[in-house]
Parts: sequence; structure tokens; C-alpha cells
Amino acid sequence: MSVLSQRVLDGRAAVCPYAVFVDIDGTVCDSRQRVPSSGVRALREVRERGHRLFACTGRSVPEVYPRFWELGFEGLVGGAGGYAAVGQSVLLDERMPRGDIDALSRLWEDLDAFYIWQGPDQMGPCEGYLDFFVAGAGIEPGDWAEYAESICPFITDIGSGSFTKVTAYVPPAGAVLDAVQEALPTGYRAIIGSVGAGGYVPIEVLPSHLSKAVGIRAVCEHVGIPLSRSVAIGDSNNDVEAVAAAGIGVSIGSGCEALVEVADIIAPSVDAGGLAWGLATALAGADPRGQAQSGGRG
Repeated sequence: MSVLSQRVLDGRAAVCPYAVFVDIDGTVCDSRQRVPSSGVRALREVRERGHRLFACTGRSVPEVYPRFWELGFEGLVGGAGGYAAVGQSVLLDERMPRGDIDALSRLWEDLDAFYIWQGPDQMGPCEGYLDFFVAGAGIEPGDWAEYAESICPFITDIGSGSFTKVTAYVPPAGAVLDAVQEALPTGYRAIIGSVGAGGYVPIEVLPSHLSKAVGIRAVCEHVGIPLSRSVAIGDSNNDVEAVAAAGIGVSIGSGCEALVEVADIIAPSVDAGGLAWGLATALAGADPRGQAQSGGRG
């Protein structure tokens, strides 16, 4: 591409920017929470070209480390869609009723699960959760120590806390998703999470009306960018609605069949430079379905 052509594309981006929503675990960083240098450069270039950049994650605010914000995100869709903010403007902040928190906590106890309640300003891990998770989530012992350090100032008692969603690690024998779904209070849904630990099955539960797509729509409306000029990039089950709703949807890797079915672009895995490749393809200014493997919408 000539310098003149690049300037033309950059000028178009500044006039008609895209809103770019990027998942964290499995998309920005790998299972050891390492961010590939190619991804760092790609995210910086998104901002330099005039696009708007937002994290879009199952993590809640206390779980998003300063080094993730330093990648250039100006806002967050967090808690898998229960929270959304741009700068200091909070657009969504939904919390579960106390009775449902109590009922779900009893369910996890009955299943011998380790679980953590997540909110934008409060975190409620069950007894033994941090020891289990930090030791089991990574490959090396210290891979997730940063996580414990990040959330510790926000830890509160589950019985009095206010939370958006819950993530549980269920022993394989009890981790039958249909059975878990049947046991949930009315109005909730269960999905498989993206961060494994200790051989247990990660299950996220959130209100049925919430998803990352809900947060994406709120952010797009707030910043004045139509949904048709949005890009959503993710790798797992909690990204399906976001990737389906966005103007351009990107699956990082092909490990989640439901995500592949709705994606316009199938990128390589995070370890193979998938974030940089996916961003470059989605924002190339041409029909992405003509430049990548075709997903369900392609």
C-alpha cells in the first residue's frame, strides 16, 4: 500500500471510525495472561487510525489490570454485559437480587464447586477460591498471582455484597450444563467460561437478558457510532452474542463451534498472532468475508 493510500484510509477512519470491542482472555492474552507483542502493536494502531477501542470481557472492573487499560482501551463492557462504561460515564450497572445470589451460592455448595461473585466494585470469592484458582489457572505457579493482587482490595462478604454475575468451577462429574441450567433460578442462563482451572469446568451464570451484545449496543449509542460500524472479537461462548451483533464479528481460533457459526472472520489463535491478524482483516476497508475463512455469516 502506498503512503497516499494509507493516508486516505486513515482519514476515512478519523471521519467514520469503527467501535472496536475486544475480549481479554483467549483474545488479548493467553492462558498465562501474556499479551503477544503483535497484539500490543495492533491495538495501538487501531487507536492511531482514529477508531474507538473498548475491552469487552467476562471480567469485572477489579479483574481488569492497569496493564490491560494501558493497551489503549477507553471503555469497558464488563461482567459479560452487565456493566458498561466509557471513561467516567457508567452506561449499565446491573446487579442480581439478594435472593438469587443466595440460591446460586447454595447450588454451587451442593456441587462442591469453587466460585466467585463478580461486580464492578465488589468481589465475593467463596472460601478457598483464590488458593484453588491461582494455583490451577495457569501453567507456572505465578501466572495468575496478579489476579489475586488485583481483586483483593475489592473482596467483600458474599452474604452482604452486590454482584453482577458468578463464575463457578464445578467438578467434572457435576458439570452437566443442561442439569445446571435446570437448577438455576428463573431468568438466568449458564454458559461455559473461557478460563479453566484445576481440571474443573468453568460455568458462568448471568441474567438471561444480559450479554456482551447488550453492552456493545449501549456503548455504540453513547459514542454515536452505528452498530453496523462495530467490530467484536472473541474466542469463547460468552462472545457469541457480541460477535453476532457487531457489524464485523471475529472468532479468535475455531475452538468454539457456536462462535465460528456466527463469525464473519475466523482468525488464528491468540498464540499465533490472531488478534493482530483479525484486527487487520476486519479493518482493512474491504469485505472481510473475501479475505478470510468464512464463518456462519460469511
